[in-house]
Amino acid sequence: MLDAKLIEWRQTNGSSPLNSVEQSQVSVISGSNPISKPKKPSTTSFNSPKKTNIKTITVGRTATFPKATLMPRIEEKTTNYDFHFDDVKFYLFPESFDILLCVDNCETISGHGKSKKLFQAELQKCGVEFEVRKLHVGDFLWIARDKNDITKEVVLDFVVERKRLDDLAHSIKDGRFREQKFRLRNCGLKKPVYLVENCTGAKYLGLPESTLEQAIVNTQVVDDFIVKRTQNIKESVSYLSSMTRMLKNKYKDQTLVAVSCESVQKKCYTSNNFMCFKDFNCSTVKNKSLTLKEMFAKHLLQFFGLSVDRAAAIVDQFDTLPRFLEAYARCDSEAEKINLISSIKFGLNKKNIGPSLSKSLLQFYDAQWPSS
Repeated sequence: MLDAKLIEWRQTNGSSPLNSVEQSQVSVISGSNPISKPKKPSTTSFNSPKKTNIKTITVGRTATFPKATLMPRIEEKTTNYDFHFDDVKFYLFPESFDILLCVDNCETISGHGKSKKLFQAELQKCGVEFEVRKLHVGDFLWIARDKNDITKEVVLDFVVERKRLDDLAHSIKDGRFREQKFRLRNCGLKKPVYLVENCTGAKYLGLPESTLEQAIVNTQVVDDFIVKRTQNIKESVSYLSSMTRMLKNKYKDQTLVAVSCESVQKKCYTSNNFMCFKDFNCSTVKNKSLTLKEMFAKHLLQFFGLSVDRAAAIVDQFDTLPRFLEAYARCDSEAEKINLISSIKFGLNKKNIGPSLSKSLLQFYDAQWPSS
């Protein structure tokens, strides 16, 4: 049940829940102080006789609200969104959950054995509460878990992909770099983070340092990821520790709502609605058999200059390669074919993909699958 004191305080003072997501984001970027905790309601406010329409049953100091009275009030707060009450799986109320870091087991058991053990030891040294799990996307993420029912877990908005410079060079050469960014962008979490760890003395395996630098900048500017650079494992752990403290402070006075993956994928959610961890991890499994939509996206990412956001916008528009080719076939002229792609909006700023990339796509697909 919702915290009775918190509801009574909000009703008595006529205040609405804090919209803390935007404020906390500013706090993270600017380094300003986090949002202050709301004052707790006084005993007189809680026992105020003004709210006569709500019958309470008091047992000691705990008050419970009848379910029939509570349900309409929760529904009323979600009516401003394209969101259905039936999508709610459970609630995590203030002070009823813990926030902890989840570490992918590949970060602790595979490759560079000494550095993996050192990473885990540094997390313990910093007092970071964490669990090692199999994550199908990203290397780190944060969950909120019910203190009394460990099966109730939601995934918070941030997911971190950690890259050493030598691993970054490998991933660029074998194509994993773009694919991983695409999966991070489309996993349903709103704040993907690229943690770039500088490996001193690393050999860049044939890639110049300028190429790696350009890839990092593009990830931040074009793909709209949060990029964090660190010099070593200790700095990386320090960043994860700071993120953990920030998230605990951000959500400690908020009610978190667990909703279906479908609601999140359709963006039918508010700032405090999250996916269950189990649903999230199942939805991000990297299957060997790709859907037509996923294959189309993977195909587009092979074009030079076609970023993750641009590929996602094209896939959203046409869904599959056959539908894309059908749209080409319906065009009466080459100029119309070019405009078909160049006018598609992508990214947060809703920029046009532009004629240059559109011409490259046209040249390739017209050569492979002529429309006439």
